[in-house]
Amino acid sequence: MPRRARIDPAAFATIGLFGVAAVADLTALGMPSSTIARRVQAGHARRVLRGVVKEGPDEPTRDQRAAAALLYAGPSSVLSGGEALRRYGLTDPSPRGRILVLVDRNRQRTSSAFVEIERTERLPGAVTVDDLPLAPLDRAIVDTARRQDRRDAVRGILAEPLQKGRTTVASLVAELAAGSQRGSALPRQVLLEEMADGVRSVAEAWARDLHAGSGLPPVLWNARLYDPSGTYIAQADAYFPDVGLAWEIDSYKHHFLLADWDATLRRRARIQSFGIPVVHTRPRRFADGATGGRRGALGLLSSCRRAAVSRSPGRRRLLKRARATV
Repeated sequence: MPRRARIDPAAFATIGLFGVAAVADLTALGMPSSTIARRVQAGHARRVLRGVVKEGPDEPTRDQRAAAALLYAGPSSVLSGGEALRRYGLTDPSPRGRILVLVDRNRQRTSSAFVEIERTERLPGAVTVDDLPLAPLDRAIVDTARRQDRRDAVRGILAEPLQKGRTTVASLVAELAAGSQRGSALPRQVLLEEMADGVRSVAEAWARDLHAGSGLPPVLWNARLYDPSGTYIAQADAYFPDVGLAWEIDSYKHHFLLADWDATLRRRARIQSFGIPVVHTRPRRFADGATGGRRGALGLLSSCRRAAVSRSPGRRRLLKRARATV
């Protein structure tokens, strides 16, 4: 009697993703399920999820986990949530969490192990990245934000793609309105109250909280500054137009690449070269309880008053004619 077929790497490469394959696809090639089970027991293959196996006994890689999640979910499924954000080059807020997979509402699949299944009436068309089908970026952002219950986590998820110019507030608001309303209240509030106001980082949101009710002059967030001739100067984290003062939020965490930090320092120097004073605040001052917040507000008030007093008549005219937009 001939030996039964064995699982070989070529089979995985032909029908699987990243060395992961569905048992149903392997049996369709003539590999008995009993043979697959014996190979798993012998350590030559590993069961990743129900009905999904991989080559070898080692732990699955992130790519293999993502591929296994899709194979488990079935045809037309797409990755969303933090795993999709990571593959778009953004931050996954829960890298050790479950992988979110969207499936058609009529598909009978439930969450299992490291996979979260969401059945949806709005199954989006896939965007292929790294050979894997992803939900469109706006959908992935909103799906991720809806699963967070901490305000700062939601701020970070929404601010990063906006800061990098990957999407717009209007696009995210539209996606939020069109999709599931479960968990949408906090993202909607952050979008409409903070991001629409120009905030583009968690640290800037803290600064906005400090500014509210502090007695400080009106402020523009992420204001684009121009000189009287219309020449673009730079974009400041915040700008007080009444006194001509720029406010920079010094956060290495939120400008974590050395190139980003160097760009921040060059931008600051350019603003100062046009005669606009710049005050710096570290985000930990905002997070240092009520005392730290009061100290920060008092320091800014003092800077604003000095900027107003130091204005010469000529500088007043220059700043009055200068423009700041968000």
